[in-house]
Amino acid sequence: MLFELSREEMVSSLGEDAIFVAPPGSLGNTPHSSPAAEILLSVGIPTGVFQPQARMDSGRFPLVDEKIDLDGYEAPSGCEAWVVFGWIPLTHLALDPQTGKVHGFPENGGPVQDLHSDISSLAYLTFALHRLLKEFAWSDDEDDEDSDFERLGEALEGIRASVEERDPLPFSSGSIWLAVLDDMAAGMWS
Repeated sequence: MLFELSREEMVSSLGEDAIFVAPPGSLGNTPHSSPAAEILLSVGIPTGVFQPQARMDSGRFPLVDEKIDLDGYEAPSGCEAWVVFGWIPLTHLALDPQTGKVHGFPENGGPVQDLHSDISSLAYLTFALHRLLKEFAWSDDEDDEDSDFERLGEALEGIRASVEERDPLPFSSGSIWLAVLDDMAAGMWS
């Protein structure tokens, strides 16, 4: 795993209700001993920017071929068996159980994006963003609004740099995460 994560730290910072933990059996054939399954089934991923995918009647998350019509996508071979476990703005998230990579399927088609080298990167990034937005101290003075946005932009850039140091995928060219950070820097998530 690229990032060490502590469920206790996330819960103490954000609260139990802000951390999604996938229920047993929801990952289908994904080995429960895999690092990705361990994070999804026991550590969790903070909600907010990330939203979990609704599970099927069987209790498991859908596979790509059960959730996404691949017409209009530039998708790699074998992606049909990936597990669609969540959503970030305008993008379905799918886990490749073989590699542990997280891929993004933009809701309007196009190329499938490699978003995270492993799921710890997604969990770390969503935790850092959620914690920043929860703890960010906006000034009460409207005259300080520009400096507030400057501080917020600097904090977001710090998160980006700390993630990129270990995993360059989330902020590679064309990634949806670039747009999410721009929206956050503009105050759209506050």
